[in-house]
Amino acid sequence: MNAAYVEAYNLTAVRSFFSGFARYLIYFLIIFTPLARGSEYQWAVIIIHFVTLLALTSVLVQKSLLWDWRSPQVVLNKPIAVLLIIVFGATGFSQIPHVSLWPAVLFGNYIVLFYLVIDSVIIRAHLRQLVYVIISVAVFLTIVGLLKVSGHNPFPWWNYAQSTLNIDLAAASSTFGNPNRFAGYMEMALPLTFGMFFTGYKGGKRFLIVYLFLIMLIVLIFTRSRGALISTMLSMTLVTVLYLRNYPKHRFKLIAAFIGGLFFISFIILFDKNVVEEFKTLKSVQSDTSLISRLTLWKNLAEMIRDYPVLGTGPGTFSTMFTQYQPAGFQVRFYRAHNDYLEFITEVGILLAGVYLWMIVLFFKRGLKKIRHPSRLVRGTTLGAMTGVTAMLIHSIADFNLQIPANAVLFTVLVAIVVARSPRSSASNL
Repeated sequence: MNAAYVEAYNLTAVRSFFSGFARYLIYFLIIFTPLARGSEYQWAVIIIHFVTLLALTSVLVQKSLLWDWRSPQVVLNKPIAVLLIIVFGATGFSQIPHVSLWPAVLFGNYIVLFYLVIDSVIIRAHLRQLVYVIISVAVFLTIVGLLKVSGHNPFPWWNYAQSTLNIDLAAASSTFGNPNRFAGYMEMALPLTFGMFFTGYKGGKRFLIVYLFLIMLIVLIFTRSRGALISTMLSMTLVTVLYLRNYPKHRFKLIAAFIGGLFFISFIILFDKNVVEEFKTLKSVQSDTSLISRLTLWKNLAEMIRDYPVLGTGPGTFSTMFTQYQPAGFQVRFYRAHNDYLEFITEVGILLAGVYLWMIVLFFKRGLKKIRHPSRLVRGTTLGAMTGVTAMLIHSIADFNLQIPANAVLFTVLVAIVVARSPRSSASNL
């Protein structure tokens, strides 16, 4: 009996150590990627690869010691397998092979990260830690953003944006090199804070959550990202309606919060006339951020897709290959498609469209099931993560935030939170 007990204890200790090591490496990635200017530089991407590989090694060592090679059973397994075949198939037949290799490897990195989160976050304490890390990072980014907007930035190493943007806009970029990238990050982190409002906190903790949500919302508005504001409101509206279908008793609380949020956003927007001016640029023809220019761009993208329909041009080749389809009369060169869906399709083929739809349907089916979970923590975090992912899915129609590693990492983690098996209440239940 004692020998069996000791053996069981040792196995639990081994699992706890290696799983914990992998989990803290995931926390490191969540903290590091937005601080390194969104990790858009190659040196930051190399660190992402190294840390992910280290975490994967830890999990594989754990599995080999325990001889437990069961793979995580999640609803996205089949579409992810198909997606990997499509991406690496397109890489093998790329028009520019040496360009496609590393974007394909980075995509594989995100898939590994997804399964690392699934495998490492197995009890509710882990889930709570993960959410706290994300919110803490978002709060720090908010503070930096507000300090820069006020003109009192104490961090000179994050002043780089002033060399590429006008000073006014650069101030709203926080640690990122562009306010739109920062807005993409905040539109995913902000709803997670909103979701924590429904996890059962009372008194001062609930007040703190509301306060953090409002200051994050203020800094999101100061980024003047039309796509982020619109997608945030649409995603919160959609998920709130879905939530009310399951919990009608919360109707008054949610509707009051939603109306209050609308008034708050309207007040801030009207207070900052520059936000209104930003929406007026939708009709600008020569701006690469205007609606008209993007519609013209997407029209030319259709021609590119017709020329390379099955395997695309290869991952990461858009900026080079699209020079052949550049719209006439434009003074700017399009390095991105300003639509993640279309850009990915041009690079890996039209089969990707079907996989998109497949994954989105499975994602929402799983999310709607988990928001009926008896645990308030699971319900609240699922609600917040699903809202953040929805915001990015909407925003990606007119932008390319998923091309930014920091945003892609957070998006991957939020998807994993939603589709993962419901965490157990304690380690003793493992």
